[in-house]
Amino acid sequence: MSVQHATGVRLGLVLVLGAALGACAVQPAKHLPRPAEVIALPNVAPVAPARPPSAPARPDLWSSMTAGFVMHDCADAPLINAKATLFTGHPQAFERLLQQSIPLMIYVQKQLHVAGIPDEFVMLPMLESSYDPAARSHRGDAGGMWQLMPRTARLLGVQMTRHYDGRRDPVASTAAAISMLTNLHQHFKDWRIVDMAYNAGPYAAMQALRHHPDLGTGPIPDIPVSAGARQHLAKLMALSCIIKDPARFHVTLPDPAHNSELVSVQLPPGTRIADAADMAEIPETSLRALNPGYLGRTLPAGSPRRLLLPATAAQSLLAALTVQSSESVAQVTAPETGPTSRNALPLPLEPPPDSDATPSPAAAPASHHRVGPGDTLWSIAHRYHVSVKDLKRWNHLDGNDIRPGEELRVQG
Repeated sequence: MSVQHATGVRLGLVLVLGAALGACAVQPAKHLPRPAEVIALPNVAPVAPARPPSAPARPDLWSSMTAGFVMHDCADAPLINAKATLFTGHPQAFERLLQQSIPLMIYVQKQLHVAGIPDEFVMLPMLESSYDPAARSHRGDAGGMWQLMPRTARLLGVQMTRHYDGRRDPVASTAAAISMLTNLHQHFKDWRIVDMAYNAGPYAAMQALRHHPDLGTGPIPDIPVSAGARQHLAKLMALSCIIKDPARFHVTLPDPAHNSELVSVQLPPGTRIADAADMAEIPETSLRALNPGYLGRTLPAGSPRRLLLPATAAQSLLAALTVQSSESVAQVTAPETGPTSRNALPLPLEPPPDSDATPSPAAAPASHHRVGPGDTLWSIAHRYHVSVKDLKRWNHLDGNDIRPGEELRVQG
């Protein structure tokens, strides 16, 4: 999705999908229980997700998702069909929700593939929060697109401080959710029970299985769990059924945009988010919408300091960081030695080689540059292989403001 808060779309979807997409407290329904705290399983040591055997690249999001489904129960399951019909009562609204969620869905899918988790769970954040990284429950307890409870998040190593909430950080929260799902599957060995345990808690699932080891023959295990847990699994499977057979529900799956891929970039502690957005050449509001876990103006030293952003913006950011640019970014030069989140999933992106950053043939003479619409000091410095600091000194600039039509010296 486009992770920005689109008020009009959001309000419309609340009316259509509110009762369905609020399984764990984002939009609570009367039949759903209070979000349960998922706590550590006894005698089950968390294990690092193992990479499955390499598979050929699959370019289409939807076909790759359906290829990774393991719960094939869409034909004769009344509860699942009823939930799918509810989700798609207004097909265009559902399609808009999918469209704005695509970048984060692609990111989550890649992380799940590395961990060997079925693709049905790509739809879990859709069910929990409509893929909103900044989502909060109405009771103020669960948070983020995975709707992690505070105690659960801390047990999974997610940092939560005054200036950073890892539950609202898509990178950190996705890593934590993967650890939880992996641990639950190690214990229960059935992905349907894993989903129920994610919703109701592992002890509730263990208690239900203790005297009812037979799961029955239906798509929903026939065990005495809460109605909320059964509904949660039915909704997850319903969303997967829609993706598997959209025509049946009068839905057209949207095509991912060419720039839908998201990557994370690590920055020095103390970096101002506004400066990072300037270097990435995207609006600060867009950067914050993808990274709502960072609550202040800067990236705190004790936080993961990884920003998630579109791949093209990441290239611009990393290219700018290779230039000895502004004091605001270069103020911390020593490598960090403090602790980092053990759940962070770094996705390093190498900056483009210098040979790819040659000035445009249409640029002004090499000694001067006429500022054009959209130009920034960062982009001009990158184009001419100079630093922003030198640009300011050569042109007697005190700040970062430049106007179209200005002529700047780009050589000493």
